[in-house]
Amino acid sequence: MDEQVWLNNKKWASNRIKSSANLTLVVLWCFAVIWNALTIPLWFQLSDILTKAQQDPLVYIAFLFPLVGLYLVVFAINASREKLQFGDTPLVMDPFPGSLGGHVGGRIETNIPYTGQTNSQITLQCVHSYISGSGKDRSRRESIEWQNTGVCHLDNSAKGTLFKFRFNIPDNLPESDTQNKGESYYFWRVALATSQGSRKLNRNFVIPVFPTQTLSRSIHQGTESNHATLDAAEAGIESVADIRPLEKGGIEIWYPPFQRPAMGISMTLFGLFFIGAGVVMGINHAPLFMAVIFALVGGLIELFGLHYLAKSLLVSVTAEGIQAKRFFFGYPFHTKRIEIESFEGFEIKQAGSFQSGNNTKVFYNLLARAKDGTKFTVAERHTSRPEIELIKDKLETAIA
Repeated sequence: MDEQVWLNNKKWASNRIKSSANLTLVVLWCFAVIWNALTIPLWFQLSDILTKAQQDPLVYIAFLFPLVGLYLVVFAINASREKLQFGDTPLVMDPFPGSLGGHVGGRIETNIPYTGQTNSQITLQCVHSYISGSGKDRSRRESIEWQNTGVCHLDNSAKGTLFKFRFNIPDNLPESDTQNKGESYYFWRVALATSQGSRKLNRNFVIPVFPTQTLSRSIHQGTESNHATLDAAEAGIESVADIRPLEKGGIEIWYPPFQRPAMGISMTLFGLFFIGAGVVMGINHAPLFMAVIFALVGGLIELFGLHYLAKSLLVSVTAEGIQAKRFFFGYPFHTKRIEIESFEGFEIKQAGSFQSGNNTKVFYNLLARAKDGTKFTVAERHTSRPEIELIKDKLETAIA
């Protein structure tokens, strides 16, 4: 690129990028102070509240507000101690900026004593930030456009442990928005999570990524090929799939039901909540159409959740072709097959995401594609790109 627009952003210009830890700390303390300031009157009315609670037990709910306030203070204190313990943990990128069609990599220096055994995970995300809803219901949301994860390479530094990473990036992804303004924009985020004994460190960095098509100069091994990344991917595959060799060549893969059930369970519970809300509306003579809508929406969510939990898949891949048999609750539902002369290739598809706290787990499926455009699933429930890339390699080897 002729114009180095990333240098106009003061947070990026020096290529010594700070994490969001300071801003998070300020927000935590502001929220804790405001919440506790609003709940102070409750502390002076404890005797009145207790008297009323003896007559109406629901009044005890009022005690939740000061308890939440105490929790927020403790949480903010722990975050402050963590910040003081680890200090600044700047990210120095290599290449700078990160490159579409090239590499995104860098080094994060910490004061964690170097042992060579520190557990670490690095996650790189291309994030779409957008406004959802209308009127008073407008809110900003995030969706993951692309994500990859792996285990860092470790090195010794004068300060402590140096965490190094490098990912290969496709050239068809959005570049960073330098302003991060407007209703819709894209940004790139690096998240480091490490632990060594009782010491745990989590840091997030917003980084510049542009179509410069440059490679790293000093980080020579990709995070994708780190043996620890591959070991974690192999363990992840074994947790959801049983892979067996076939006597006549090729492999068979069995994806049993109820594996990695978090998404299915959450959808099932959410569906029950909506159904229950619809029933309560009906009992309390709310408008019938509202009760019906809540019950129908809840029923659909419930079905999706049960479908996710109960589905299973049996896949066989040989030099003659690919076959996938789908089961629900143990009963065969359908069988799809592509003969080898009609097979075109495999493709990776993001199949949703599940957010827990600050972590976003992306689910991946692998599709078999025929020359006529027909596609069907041959791998599912995988929660990291290294996992789905490794299973893709296994299937390509089996069909060769």
